Amino acid sequence: MLLALGLTALPPGEARGMQQPLRVQLRWLPQAQFAGFYVAKDLKFFENEGLAVSLQPGGPSINGLQRLIDGEADVAIGWSSDALDLRRQGADLVNVAQLLQRSGTMLICSAESGVKQPLDLKGKRIGTWFLGDQFDVGHWLRSHGLDLKDVRLVRQRPAAQDLLDGRVDCATAMSYNEFQTVLRAGAFQSRLFTVRFALENSGFLEDGLYVRGSDLQDPTKRARLIRLLRGLARGWRYASRHPQEAVAITERYMTHSDSQHQADMLQEILKLMDLSRGFALLDPVSFARSAAIVGQGSGHEAAIRNAAEGAWSLKIWRAARIDGPQRGPLGPAGRQVFSALVQSPWFYGLDLVGTAAFALSGFLHALQRRYDLWGCFILTLLPAVGGGTLRDLLIGGMRSPPFIFKDSTYLLVVALVVAAGSVLAGLLSSGAADGQRFNRVLGVCDSVGLATFTIIGAQVALEGDLSWWWMPICAALTCAGGGMLLDVVTGREPRTFQGEPYEEIAVAGALLLIVGLLVADQFETLQWPVLVVMILSWIFVFVTRQLVVQFNLRSWSPG
Repeated sequence: MLLALGLTALPPGEARGMQQPLRVQLRWLPQAQFAGFYVAKDLKFFENEGLAVSLQPGGPSINGLQRLIDGEADVAIGWSSDALDLRRQGADLVNVAQLLQRSGTMLICSAESGVKQPLDLKGKRIGTWFLGDQFDVGHWLRSHGLDLKDVRLVRQRPAAQDLLDGRVDCATAMSYNEFQTVLRAGAFQSRLFTVRFALENSGFLEDGLYVRGSDLQDPTKRARLIRLLRGLARGWRYASRHPQEAVAITERYMTHSDSQHQADMLQEILKLMDLSRGFALLDPVSFARSAAIVGQGSGHEAAIRNAAEGAWSLKIWRAARIDGPQRGPLGPAGRQVFSALVQSPWFYGLDLVGTAAFALSGFLHALQRRYDLWGCFILTLLPAVGGGTLRDLLIGGMRSPPFIFKDSTYLLVVALVVAAGSVLAGLLSSGAADGQRFNRVLGVCDSVGLATFTIIGAQVALEGDLSWWWMPICAALTCAGGGMLLDVVTGREPRTFQGEPYEEIAVAGALLLIVGLLVADQFETLQWPVLVVMILSWIFVFVTRQLVVQFNLRSWSPG
């Protein structure tokens, strides 16, 4: 009766979660590869989240993802190679968390193989499990001028036995398992030729949490997944702080164990995770690379590419708030797309055009004051890069040192403006710079800079993980900070404080960008909504600035 009363006191979702354990299908037999799961279960981290969890061991004859498809599990750990191939065949599988954020697959060649460099692999026998690891081998070989046709693939036995017995020259291995076995067998690491695919941008993603896509439409099931991820994060973080206890807990689930091997496995597994920040966060770029590797290796490039669309979702990860509340209008996937677009060549070109326009305005001020060459350079430099530099100094952290110290192109643009301006100043008449056509061209370039710097300033605030209201502030600072520094140096009141809308346009453009990004964030796996929002915000700022100049519009002044 007390149990029944306790369950009825729970919220409906939690009561069902306690009555029906969430069935988690592990990829392999119990071992430290899954220590975080066992720790979370034994130390009641799952239970504290109002969740009962059943851990189902895997094995050589168990296809965990297929059990998930058949309804025999609610969550399954799987490799992206298997998941993408099943999606190609019509399975509705979605990755909701990526436990191993770096590939643990390696290629190991024995000292007796004579392999010292990639080209030495030609004609060698390479052992693989044919579980997708051969795709990693093929992709890496192609990046070094070879192909799978240049080697002989052999189906290998477990525990690196074929490599240790000399049946193969090289073998695929997991850094946390077979590689440790080879080292413990007496092989000297310095004598082995080893390749860690993750370090060469050549490995597909491995242990991810997969669910049925239809389950993400069920609020109750989504809530259980969120609680699972929260408890799992606590379990893995506890395991990293208390590795000996984590190994001891794991061994309770094992029939026999080598404690040292399990301890080594846990340490290697932890290296493949980002526990301090971003635990289980899937990187869309890495997933796209995984799809390319699998598609190329399987010979179904187009089909795998199509299967990768909609194959992941960060909504469960974001709802779990493992890293705390989200700052800004975009989630991790959207931020990655936004950053990539801002750093794209076409946007970088607009950035340089705007920098040149701002630099030219400073150079003209220096000419009017009849400054020497050094004075011309300083007045040209301040409006061109002063705002962005001041912004980076205030933000600090990942923006330190400021951008001008990381990319010398901006200083080159300033130097070119000073050099070209100095030559033209001696050739043109004194009133040439005051001509209507020249001012119109300068005004257009200035508007290009204002629109571009607005988006850059907002993106920097987002990249710096600042709250959303810092986006318009950073946008205004990037656009007008340099001009204010110029006015301070030349001893005059800032022009934009005297009724001409300038910073206000940047703020309005950034606010429009924020609203648009909130809408684009609903389409986390698509890139084009973010691009559309960027273009619309850029056009808004550009057109507004042109209207202000053309019609001499003024800002409202109190009183």
